Amino acid sequence: MTTVRRVCVLALVSVVLGAGVWSAVAQEAAPGAATVATSDAADPNLMPETRMTLWQLWTVGGWCMWPLGLVNVAAIAFAVYGYIFVREDKMLVPALVPGLQEALVNLRLDDAMKMCTSTPSMLTNTLHAGLQRITDGVLDVSSLEKAMEESSVEETQAGLRMINYISVSAQIAPMLGLLGTVSGMIKAFQKIGRGAMGKPEVLAMDIGEALVTTAYGLIVGIPAMIFYFHLKSRYTANITKMGRILGNMAHHLVAASRRADAGIPHPGSAPAGADEAAKAQ
Repeated sequence: MTTVRRVCVLALVSVVLGAGVWSAVAQEAAPGAATVATSDAADPNLMPETRMTLWQLWTVGGWCMWPLGLVNVAAIAFAVYGYIFVREDKMLVPALVPGLQEALVNLRLDDAMKMCTSTPSMLTNTLHAGLQRITDGVLDVSSLEKAMEESSVEETQAGLRMINYISVSAQIAPMLGLLGTVSGMIKAFQKIGRGAMGKPEVLAMDIGEALVTTAYGLIVGIPAMIFYFHLKSRYTANITKMGRILGNMAHHLVAASRRADAGIPHPGSAPAGADEAAKAQ
C-alpha cells in the first residue's frame, strides 16, 4: 500500500471514529438514559426520551463549534502533508545516494551538482550548498562543512514548520473548547440572575454548550497531539540519517581530493595502460 493510500485510509478512519464518538455523545446527551427511562417511565415529571443528531449537537455547541471545526480541518490537512513529507524517499532520496557518492569519489562535481538540482530534496539541497563552496577545483574542507551545516539548519527548520502547526492545532482546540465552556456558563449564570434558579430546563442549552465544546476540543486536540509526536519522531530519525549520509559523502570527497593531489589513483579505478594491455591480449 502506498503512502498516499495509507494517509487516505488514516484520514477516513479518523473521520469514522470521530463520527462514532459524536454519535455516542449525542445518544448520551439525551435528556434521560435508557435505564432511567425504563425504571421511571411512570413518572409524569420526566420528559420522553429523545435522541440528538450530530447537527443538533453541533448547534448546541454554539458559535465556538465553527472555529473548532476549522482547527479540526487544519489539523487533518497538516497531518496529511506531514505524512507525505516525512517519507524517507521524499527527504533523503536513497535511490540517488549511490550515484552521488560515485560522482564525488571520482571528483565529477558538476555531475553531482546536476543530480542535486534535478532532484530537489532536503539531502540534495544540503549537499548542493556545500558543493557550491568549491571554487576553481580547490576543496576547502572547513568551508564545505560550514556551508552544509548552514543549509541543513535552514532545511530542517523549513521542514519542521508544517509539523509544528499540528502541535499548534492540538493546543488551540482544547483552549477553544474551554472558551466555549466559559461562554456557556456565563449565559447560564445570566439566566440564573434573571430568576432561572430551580428551572434546569431553562439552563440546559447553556450547560450543553459548555460541555459539548469541551468534548469537541478534546476530540480534536488529543489525536492531533498523537500525530504531532509520531511525525516529529519520524522526521528526527530521517534528519539523523541524513547527517550520517552527508558526513560519509564529505569523507569520500575529501579522501578522493587528497588522493588526486598526491597523484594516487582511486582504488576502484584501473591503472594507467590497463585498457590497452587488455586489448592487446
